Amino acid sequence: MIRPLTRTAAALAGAVLLLSACDSGPGTARPAPHPVFSEPLARQVHLALRHTQKAGGAELRQTVTFTSGEDRAVQTLTGRLDFAGSRGSAISRWHLTPDFPHAARETILGTPQGPGTGDAVGRYTVDTAAIHYRAGSAGYWLRYAGDVEPLWGIDSISHLRGTEGAIGGTLLEVLSGVRPAAQRAVPGGGRSYRADFPLTEALELFPYDLRGEFVPAPLYDHLPSAPVPLTVEVDHEGRITRARADLTVLLDKKAGGALAGVTALHADLVLGRFGAPEAGAVATPDGRVLDAASAVTPTDEARPGECMDLDTGMRYSGLVARVPCAGPHDGRVLAQHPLTGSYPGVGEARERAGRACAGGTDRPRSGSHWYTWSSQGSWTARGEGRATCYLVSTAGATPPARTASAWS
Repeated sequence: MIRPLTRTAAALAGAVLLLSACDSGPGTARPAPHPVFSEPLARQVHLALRHTQKAGGAELRQTVTFTSGEDRAVQTLTGRLDFAGSRGSAISRWHLTPDFPHAARETILGTPQGPGTGDAVGRYTVDTAAIHYRAGSAGYWLRYAGDVEPLWGIDSISHLRGTEGAIGGTLLEVLSGVRPAAQRAVPGGGRSYRADFPLTEALELFPYDLRGEFVPAPLYDHLPSAPVPLTVEVDHEGRITRARADLTVLLDKKAGGALAGVTALHADLVLGRFGAPEAGAVATPDGRVLDAASAVTPTDEARPGECMDLDTGMRYSGLVARVPCAGPHDGRVLAQHPLTGSYPGVGEARERAGRACAGGTDRPRSGSHWYTWSSQGSWTARGEGRATCYLVSTAGATPPARTASAWS
């Protein structure tokens, strides 16, 4: 019995030596825990967002697609985020297929962009002090600072300022509170997560005026609402590289609104080229900058003889930007005529404005003549309406038919 015991003791001693060799000791370092994947699943997307921000900056590309049958309205947002500097710049381009529903087109684009179905372009830079917006055809920037309320609380530009990144309206804004339901490995050592987020947060991705066309948000946090499905991809270093959301649940199928013909809505965000931005990588306003507080005004408050541009970045056709007549401009105000009495409805308001402008004596003989009338809110607040008569200076700059008409 002595020899077997000896062999057993020797085997145990060898096992102890082997374990000691595998264990951490002087000169042997354990692998560092991964900043994201070593943590509980419920926290990993949140931590990936924070790790992405620690990279200093990133390039972004996001597409938002409204689908109606075979037709599409697609917004492509491209730009650069400087997380460390709390700033960013982006270019937004819309492209619509020819047969995309007209009412949905006007509602989605907001600000009149012209009668065609081609691209609509806008540029903006964002920092902690201001949002600078430049229409695709403009030679200047509009600077929106502080509380943006140029017309009775309407604010459809502040959504461009983000909280998780300087540029707002991207899927980065919803990732902080996402709790993944499942994960899987992807090639290259990264992870893909399946999750969802509340409908209320999805609404925050869109301009204020457009939110009214979607399913109403719950009045209270404890009320249930349909979750928005989301997938998030993270690279091997723990940085977010892609997020995709099916936003179709936002569409109000019970209402007969402007988006009634839209059947699907999706967002797809891609991040890359991580690292501190190089000099000039984040664009800054170049050239002339106009203070929106003084340049942007309701159309019915523009003075006769003033020249105006129709795209203010505010997505509201009742606002224009005052610009010098010596340079390019969309139109020149010919006259403002009062429309007395209470608001009579769109049809009657249009007819009364048309008669007022047609009866004017200061109308040029040539050119494209258009008129617009006060909205119900403006009419009621002032106690009377106004007919704005103007001469179109730029081809394709006429507002939508629902807010303006031509006169001969």
